[in-house]
Amino acid sequence: MNRLDVTRLFALVTAIFVLAGCSEPEPNLRPMTVTGTVSAPEGVSGPVEIWLYHEWSLEGDLRHPLQFIDTFKGELGPYEHSFDYPLDIGEGLAVYAWVDTDGDGVNCTPEVRNDLAGLTVAEDAQQDRVEVDVMVGEPCRGPDFFYPPVPAQ
Repeated sequence: MNRLDVTRLFALVTAIFVLAGCSEPEPNLRPMTVTGTVSAPEGVSGPVEIWLYHEWSLEGDLRHPLQFIDTFKGELGPYEHSFDYPLDIGEGLAVYAWVDTDGDGVNCTPEVRNDLAGLTVAEDAQQDRVEVDVMVGEPCRGPDFFYPPVPAQ
């Protein structure tokens, strides 16, 4: 091997180590299934979107509620969804749902404010199968409206 080949080989090996050092480790996940029922006041109908969140995420000054995990579509009534629950970035499970009463695919617009939402925090998110029922009844509310709850005065 001549000097030019050694230099190229050294540059290639260095680049590989630099790229490997910059990669993020694989996330620590566990399979989870969430089941439950999405219910609404009588007479309300439409497709439902369900969003899954960590109840709390991170620590210290960066600690915040409702770190997004996954979303899926459903209907009013029973639901079941399996997903990979990230273990290292948060704790707990909150399930937010909204019903698209006008079928436009958007949770409320400035002109149409009929879509209803709700959020429920799981009692125990340590299990592989968690049951969470959600009542949608608040018009045009995002998940941050519901959690953390406002203390009673």
